[in-house]
Amino acid sequence: MAITNTKIAFIGGGNMAQAILTGLLMAKFQPKNILVCAPTATTRETLTSKFGLNVSENNSAAVVFAEIIFIAVKPNIVSTVATELNVAMTHAAKQPLIINLAAGVTTEQLQTHFESNQRVIAAMPNLPSAVCKGLTGLVAAKNCDQLSITLADDVLTCIGKTLWLDDESKMPAVVAIAGSAPAYFFLFLEAMIESGQKLGLTYQQAEAAAMQSGIGALTMASTSALSVVELKEQVTSPNGTTHQALASFADNNLKAVVDDAMQAAAKKAANY
Repeated sequence: MAITNTKIAFIGGGNMAQAILTGLLMAKFQPKNILVCAPTATTRETLTSKFGLNVSENNSAAVVFAEIIFIAVKPNIVSTVATELNVAMTHAAKQPLIINLAAGVTTEQLQTHFESNQRVIAAMPNLPSAVCKGLTGLVAAKNCDQLSITLADDVLTCIGKTLWLDDESKMPAVVAIAGSAPAYFFLFLEAMIESGQKLGLTYQQAEAAAMQSGIGALTMASTSALSVVELKEQVTSPNGTTHQALASFADNNLKAVVDDAMQAAAKKAANY
């Protein structure tokens, strides 16, 4: 069976669930094979209108429907959802793979709400999953079999790259460098565009220049055999314009600013 025929359910229909949904549909998964369980009629109507997929207000419907269930709710609701799913699994005599997207909830914590042999994976995707350019950090529970790990990897590589961790304590680092990271790049682009306008460009001109420069730089970094340090040096002529810009960044301790921001994100992820 093609991986795109896998039946997938989401508990929760928020931003991250919708980003993954968008990526899966772009990757040719069929709406008929996707179910989203959401408590509010407005959310269900929005999802049906936007994606043309199946919806339900009853979380137990996910157990009957799916091979994989993504738990995409706030961390404080995970235990309630997991307990509800466990009851449904007992009644249905069926155990779909559970992939938890809620930050700060470990596989060990999640496992306490299920039978001991339940297959559980913790995942931290990011928003570019919506354009199949995502990065998802993953940790499998100790009892998770290789077939389940392969299934999760096959599905999530359809929307980007996967990064499997051997230690769940590293997941906050993935939050800092991937989960939250798209916002860092958006902020840097925003600052470049604003500066370009101050230098005399229109918003549209500054946006086009900043966007294309970002696309070009990231494409080079991801395809070149050179390190990012070596690529940076290629762009920088002694005492040239780039040298002046980088010197200004150094004077303002840009690396320390970035490190402080990432440490703050990781600390928050570790203390949800």
